Amino acid sequence: MSGLKVAHFSYFPGGAFSRKNEEEEVFDKLRKDIEANQDSALSLCTEKVLLARQAYDLIDSHIKRLDEDLNNFVEDLKQEGKIAPDEPAVLPPLPLVPKSEKRKLLYGTPQSKRIDYKDRDWDRERDRDFELMPPPGSIKKDFASPVELDQPIDPNEPTYCVCHQVSFGDMIACDNENCQGGEWFHYACVGLTPETRFKGKWYCPTCRQLPH
Repeated sequence: MSGLKVAHFSYFPGGAFSRKNEEEEVFDKLRKDIEANQDSALSLCTEKVLLARQAYDLIDSHIKRLDEDLNNFVEDLKQEGKIAPDEPAVLPPLPLVPKSEKRKLLYGTPQSKRIDYKDRDWDRERDRDFELMPPPGSIKKDFASPVELDQPIDPNEPTYCVCHQVSFGDMIACDNENCQGGEWFHYACVGLTPETRFKGKWYCPTCRQLPH
């Protein structure tokens, strides 16, 4: 038995705690990295939404002005006798979107009666992105009046919001399907800005007063 070597093991009570602390540090670092990536993704989603809204408003504005110029051109041709007085416009306006159709979208802006964007990929993505934005109470700003429109308003176009104006700019829809406060609301009228982000459902000032 003289040639037999016996191994000796030392037990350190603090070793298990040391490994646990290392694991917690690794998990904490991973959590911070995930949160940073999430914030970056939210920022990119918000930027994408704003760019989509700007493109939507720009196209809609040009189409409205094109309609006006076209009608003026037709009137000039009628006065010059080049076309019959009862000749209709070359591009008559499309019918208004039914109320049931515009309630299909949860967030965004009511669809224009001249352009139907509901089948566009960016429109569906925009609706999902708006779900990532924070509650309006996180930003406190006073707005004296809604944004003024710099283009002619169609008298047949439906009105929304607490200001009872047509759709323009950034808007948000009330999550109450039976909303009586205006359904869609301009950011400025409800204290929101394009930079704010909210999570969960959003209700208009009128629906917030209703018993739940």
